[in-house]
Amino acid sequence: MSDSVELTDKRVLIIEDQKAFQVMLKGLLINLGAKEVEAKRTGEAGIAAYIRKPFDIMLVDYNLGRGKNGRQVLEELKHRGVLKEDTIFFIITGDNTRPMVLSALELQPDDYLTKPFSHRVLRSRLARAYKRRMWLKDVFKELYQNNDEQCINACQRHINAQSRYSSYCQKLQIELFNKTHQLDNAEAAIKQVLQQGAQPWVQMKLAETRLLQKRPSEALEIVENVLKKMPNAIEAQDLKTQCYLLLEQLQDAFESARSSIAMAPFSIERQTQLANIARDNGDFEIAKQAMNNVLQIARTSVFRNVQHLCNYLRAILDAAEHADSRQKISKYQTEATMELQRARYDENVVYSELPFETIESVLVSRIDAYNGRLREAQQSINRAVGEELASEKPIPTELLADVIVVLLDLGEFEKANELAGDAENAEKLDSYTQKLLSERRELAKKTESAFRDVHQQGIHLYEQHRYKEALQTFREAQHLAPLNSGAALNFIQTAISYCQNTGKVELELLRKECASCFKTLEGLPLSDSHQRRYDYLFEQTASLGLR
Repeated sequence: MSDSVELTDKRVLIIEDQKAFQVMLKGLLINLGAKEVEAKRTGEAGIAAYIRKPFDIMLVDYNLGRGKNGRQVLEELKHRGVLKEDTIFFIITGDNTRPMVLSALELQPDDYLTKPFSHRVLRSRLARAYKRRMWLKDVFKELYQNNDEQCINACQRHINAQSRYSSYCQKLQIELFNKTHQLDNAEAAIKQVLQQGAQPWVQMKLAETRLLQKRPSEALEIVENVLKKMPNAIEAQDLKTQCYLLLEQLQDAFESARSSIAMAPFSIERQTQLANIARDNGDFEIAKQAMNNVLQIARTSVFRNVQHLCNYLRAILDAAEHADSRQKISKYQTEATMELQRARYDENVVYSELPFETIESVLVSRIDAYNGRLREAQQSINRAVGEELASEKPIPTELLADVIVVLLDLGEFEKANELAGDAENAEKLDSYTQKLLSERRELAKKTESAFRDVHQQGIHLYEQHRYKEALQTFREAQHLAPLNSGAALNFIQTAISYCQNTGKVELELLRKECASCFKTLEGLPLSDSHQRRYDYLFEQTASLGLR
């Protein structure tokens, strides 16, 4: 193939927010023979232009102002499966710091150019990338269509032919063997490459394979040797974190994850992993910061989702619940409230089919419940998902964990556990949320167990017509779960039976207590059976002067 690339018949897209550089780059391309060059100032506009009619070459600046950056443009085109196998994608930036460079290279653009660059450099880099794309067109076609087995076979053809890109094909083939869990094939391919010399990339692939084979100690030794020679090898650092996790060395995993973030911070996956490890390690402040980073990274990416806002607020409240002073608790509560207020006006953060009012009500109910304002929490949760709770319709996945936690705080254990079981069976929740929820359910178990014992005892006493003792027992149940609808209904029913059998003894006290129970039930969407029972008890208390 020629060492130059003919641009006459190529469509070129520039995505650059600085008009001066846009004009300069367009001039370079025209001097190289390009006839059709289009320029856009935002990542969003560039993606839309590409989807309308794909370009042969994309030159994308990393920093594009307030919208998507260059990395996110490439990420979205790949995620949506619209990037063509013969499109050349360059990332351009004036920032050559390590975090920027590593973050830009993570998604494997065809090349990376640092401003300023010359006409000669642009020409040679385009030629090199074009040659590689054309030579490996069959490989990229299967890779971009996620045809793993076909891509493995295409790589093998290049390896057998000993093509100039066989090293790349060997690496990609091993990655795909590991991805599809063909570990014996991965190991065989690695041994074959090692006969040619212990290159750093093959050492990393060996470590990756060892990790998948559940041999973390061996994998750790390999990646540490790689990092001694290549301190900026972010893939090796990530593998090191995974090794420590598998070895259950949490503190080492925490430090390794923080090193990864320092090297390449602009990854949702990496920040989420740090949040998980930090939380497991008892560092709730770092977990909160990492979840905030996830929110900020995701807000302009293809992965923007209201789930990230919910996770950040959960992390704030989680930090508050583990805080060791009232001052810290107050700071976290203010942070949660302020973030919720900011989100109201940021459509990138609240990216959901759900009305923001629904999201807000559920999250406010979390804050109210945490502060002991249980009736306010109850009202907020009913306003948001009361109909779903009453009719057993599914709760939106984004809000499911928060609804369950509020129900636990209100003492509605049965409904909370039912929803938690549905979430587990359907694997609806992300790992971070699952851990938070699991801990909250574990903390609630003691209270739940005590409530159930007392509540069942009250029912047993009622069935034996020992109404006075049953009343006292249901009082204890309500103390354990102040807003449990079942306990409230049972107390009212017992009060009615007690009055009917004693001639309205203690009527004034019972009237006040029944009023409190009705207040608990007031406005609460009830199931059909509970609603019929409520209506009956409402009439009975009126006839007996209990309200």
